[in-house]
Amino acid sequence: MPSTIINLSEAERQLLALFQNSRDPYDEQSVTLGYVNGTEVCLMGWPQRPSHRDPREVPPHKNQVDSMQIVLEGEITLYYPDEDEVVTLKPGDCHVVPAGKMHSCVSSKKTRVLVIVGSQGQRGSPPEE
Repeated sequence: MPSTIINLSEAERQLLALFQNSRDPYDEQSVTLGYVNGTEVCLMGWPQRPSHRDPREVPPHKNQVDSMQIVLEGEITLYYPDEDEVVTLKPGDCHVVPAGKMHSCVSSKKTRVLVIVGSQGQRGSPPEE
């Protein structure tokens, strides 16, 4: 876990390297930029994928804390199975997935998303792993 916040350009370089080294084009990649008052800030993304996946076919999951996604490049589709709701985000869009809400997400394009993940830890410290 980094002790200081790295800049976005460096995070993008690291994310691209992860894309190039991944054997599975459907794997999500992530680079942590740092922590602010116990909240993780990361750059998440996917490389160009060979085919589109329906988000309803991806096993849903839930997170223990709220997370905010800001799309920088590409497109992400989230599916909320409890409401049978699909949300598609494009560059410039911002969306919050509430803590405990079941969801899945997919992207068929090269996509970069700035993600801010809330913390249940003490303010000013990174969340415990």
